[in-house]
Amino acid sequence: MVESQAFRFYQKVARFSFIGLPYLSYLSFLGLFFVLVFLIRNFYKTVLRSSICISLLAVSGLMILSSAFAFSREEAFLQLTNFLPFFVFFAFLPFLFKGSGKLEQLAIDLVITSIPVNIVAFVEYLIKSPYIPGSIQRWQFIDWLRSAPHKGRAMVMFEHPNALASYLVLILGLGLGLILLQSVQQRGVADRSRKLQRLYPPGWLVYAAVYLNLLGIFSSGSRNGMLIAISQLVVFSLFVKTNRTVLISGLLSLLAVVVAAALVGIGGRAVSLEGLTDDPRVGVWQIALELIRERPLLGWGLGNYKFLYPARIIDPVFDKIFHPHNFWLLLASEAGLLVMVGLTVVVGYVCFRAVHLLVTKQLAASDRPLMLGYLFAFWGCVAFALFDVTFYDARINVLNWIILAGIYSLTESSVAKPIAPSMLC
Repeated sequence: MVESQAFRFYQKVARFSFIGLPYLSYLSFLGLFFVLVFLIRNFYKTVLRSSICISLLAVSGLMILSSAFAFSREEAFLQLTNFLPFFVFFAFLPFLFKGSGKLEQLAIDLVITSIPVNIVAFVEYLIKSPYIPGSIQRWQFIDWLRSAPHKGRAMVMFEHPNALASYLVLILGLGLGLILLQSVQQRGVADRSRKLQRLYPPGWLVYAAVYLNLLGIFSSGSRNGMLIAISQLVVFSLFVKTNRTVLISGLLSLLAVVVAAALVGIGGRAVSLEGLTDDPRVGVWQIALELIRERPLLGWGLGNYKFLYPARIIDPVFDKIFHPHNFWLLLASEAGLLVMVGLTVVVGYVCFRAVHLLVTKQLAASDRPLMLGYLFAFWGCVAFALFDVTFYDARINVLNWIILAGIYSLTESSVAKPIAPSMLC
């Protein structure tokens, strides 16, 4: 580990880049680029000895081979930018995360800085609702906002409401882990450094920041996002055993989500069985399966689904569909089954090790709730990928790999110490 003034400087650059992701994305990407260059210069020899990174290198080779035989090679090689740079980013990021304190601080930063996003999302939802007076609807700014795509759904600074929801379920997962961690720390089980204690926000602010994400997800109108949030809250409640305040807060938030969805829909969108059965995703998935059967090994090339869809269009209403709305079907149809299986095995192995450490109680008391939070967040990534593809937004892509790198770092550096059942939240 390079413990130097330069290293600490780049740690600060990385921290502010993470905080600025949703607001100053281009500046954040520039900062992360300089951090990555520094890490590559100092740690490339160590990375080249990692079995995980060697596996990602093999997957990268298969992706490049698939692109060479793609339906549109230009598009396929261009779409590699959504994968290869992020593989490198993941490989070197754990060097910034040595020690659970840095991962705790990262989770705090991301959760607290999501507060404005959620407040703006709810205000946007209110403005787009049909209940505001007609005289106000005619105001120039209000009319402009209401005429934006995805009627009635908030998207704030994201290009699609589903991208907003995808971002927020990640932050919600991290926040639930922080609530569990606070509960443990209040009972004196975990020991925090003095520096982190000074930086830790008040408990009420953490609770407010976490549960505001539910308001933001609701405002986005994403049914997938809301279902994922419910699943996170259910599992979260199962891990709360002794802290009545935490348990009640989780159950009340879960009840509020269910009641709101039943009464007014999700972000103005009604929840019904008919809406689920008529979802165009079913037809989109069938086309992806046909494409897989026709070219199973190397696929049609990354980003090529949109070129092949018009010849197999499912409905004139949906004349343009850019991807199969499922990450694994996208990988299999566009990059081939070898890439899909390879990347799933690599990422799955990282998550399996983390879950194994939790189940076998080999994590230190201070790391267990933190690991749960990062796993809650990554579950949000995985579950959302079952029904949509949001990694085209680089901010979400970066955040996905940050969370996975956090999980990997915790599995590598956590102290193997059995935990008594009474130490759980």
